[in-house]
Amino acid sequence: MKKYIFLIITILCSIYAQAQFTVSYSLGYATHDLDGMKSLLKGIQQTPPASTIGAKNVDNFSTNQLIHIVDIGYRLDMHEFGLKGGEYSSTGGKLSLKDYSGEYSNRFIVNGFRFGIYYKNYFYTYRNKNDKAVFSFFGEISPGLYFSEIKNNGFFVVQDKELDSFDDKYSKTSFAFLFQAGAKYYITKNINLHVALGYDFVGKAKVEDFKPKEAMVNWSGIRFTGGVGFSF
Repeated sequence: MKKYIFLIITILCSIYAQAQFTVSYSLGYATHDLDGMKSLLKGIQQTPPASTIGAKNVDNFSTNQLIHIVDIGYRLDMHEFGLKGGEYSSTGGKLSLKDYSGEYSNRFIVNGFRFGIYYKNYFYTYRNKNDKAVFSFFGEISPGLYFSEIKNNGFFVVQDKELDSFDDKYSKTSFAFLFQAGAKYYITKNINLHVALGYDFVGKAKVEDFKPKEAMVNWSGIRFTGGVGFSF
């Protein structure tokens, strides 16, 4: 019985304080610092058997990608805080060579998923003559974790004889911290359009079993997003 009383009091306090639950979806553009993985692939290319047969780099870790983000939060006046998730990134690199004598393939696939919390401060809101919010500017910080999965598979076949094959997987977790600023335009009291620009600092994840010390996954980079939000 006590928990129901507490729930009712919480709801009434939220209504009185004009607090709002918020849900927003953003589609965005992200850059990633993947020089470490590019160096790793180049190192393998310069090492036998890849160097001996002249394996070619046919895919070299694209650093620019689309991302999707979902925020679920709670806003009270100029403050908003909640959960941030859904940012998924995927890229890859590949060395390959195929001719009449055989085939060589060495491929990396790197996937990342970010999950964290966020805090937004609406430091300026413009209102019309009816005291209706028209647009707001905000600053945001978002600490979180980046979960990375690195898959490495390949084979080396000469005259139909398989000399080597491998299929390895590594899992890594890194801390992340996003700083960004943005703006919201209120279509109605409960629906808004928003844009934001910032930078996500993500810890480097070392890839074991490879000699180059720079063999790391680094999702750090610029984030530019825009989308739609709802409040209840």
